[in-house]
Amino acid sequence: MCKVLIIDDDPFYHQVTKAFIKKYDSVDEHTSYTNPVNSLLDLTEAYFASKPLPDIILLDLNMPELSGWEFLDTFSTISALTDQRTKVYIVSSSVGQDDKDRALNYPCVKGIYSKPVSNAVFDSILVG
Repeated sequence: MCKVLIIDDDPFYHQVTKAFIKKYDSVDEHTSYTNPVNSLLDLTEAYFASKPLPDIILLDLNMPELSGWEFLDTFSTISALTDQRTKVYIVSSSVGQDDKDRALNYPCVKGIYSKPVSNAVFDSILVG
């Protein structure tokens, strides 16, 4: 069983992704944020309370208040302090080669995909 965190500023994407996630028995909990700052606050609080971090994060890159890259910079610090290894999958409408190259700098990033995400991609992320 796993916990999934969705971070994307598009509420429609949340609805579609939640509908996909409900089809997977392997996901027992999912939380979504339209504001990455709030997600970082909650992740930091979870770390200090010794609560588990999510198993999977689906992350958009282009968000108004805090970019996905800025999120990754901070989350990588939090993640490095724990034994738990959260897998981050970038899911964004604009994924270029520069983004793919940059993503390699983050050990927690396990994949980078363009929206819309296919059933096969969700299968590879959520089933393994």
